[in-house]
Amino acid sequence: MKIIICTFLLCITVSVFGKSVELNGIVGKSIEFPAAVETSGNLIYSSKANAGVTIGDVTSGYFTSHNEKFRDRLQWHSSTGHFSLSELRLEDSGVYKVENNDGQKSASFNLTVWIPVSKPHVMVTHNKYPCKLMCTVERGTGVTLSWYREGEEESYGSYPVRNAPHLDLPQTVDKGGIYTCEAKNSVSNEMASITVGAHCTDGAVGIWQTEGSKTWSLSLVLIVMLCSRLV
Repeated sequence: MKIIICTFLLCITVSVFGKSVELNGIVGKSIEFPAAVETSGNLIYSSKANAGVTIGDVTSGYFTSHNEKFRDRLQWHSSTGHFSLSELRLEDSGVYKVENNDGQKSASFNLTVWIPVSKPHVMVTHNKYPCKLMCTVERGTGVTLSWYREGEEESYGSYPVRNAPHLDLPQTVDKGGIYTCEAKNSVSNEMASITVGAHCTDGAVGIWQTEGSKTWSLSLVLIVMLCSRLV
């Protein structure tokens, strides 16, 4: 089987046979293995728990599914020669090897099945300088969370890849503005934003002004007391 990749002015034909290809699938969706078996061949599945199990084969143009786990979900399409797997599950992740007996060649597909990330929930957990934000994601596998401030390319902070639910990323900020939490994995990307007020900026000045006001008030009281004694 050959895949045609086109750029602006150039088309390149790429064969997947003899290669290992990375595939990303989504839970509940379908995936196709783009290596054709025309009249004779098979599909072999390998994982940590299974070492090379034939889950389907094609003989003289007729398809047979051999594995109970995949029986109602694995298909072979005679029009394209491709195998496909529907209603994907997390446990379907593994290596799928397509063997084309017609041409004595094979192609391997390393499939990873993902749960897409849910839209983050963002909130202010401490509304005084320095302000504190919280980003929470309830769904997703292999999720990376990051905070960004409007107008700045570098992230304020991020967490390494983890799985939801109840995935939290706290962040302390000392500037007002719009902050965005981004949640992403290999198959999805979601963002949510929150506006932080000016009271989160220059908090030290606000503290100085407060302390200065206290000092001025105390000085005024002492002056009044001194004047009253002189009178």
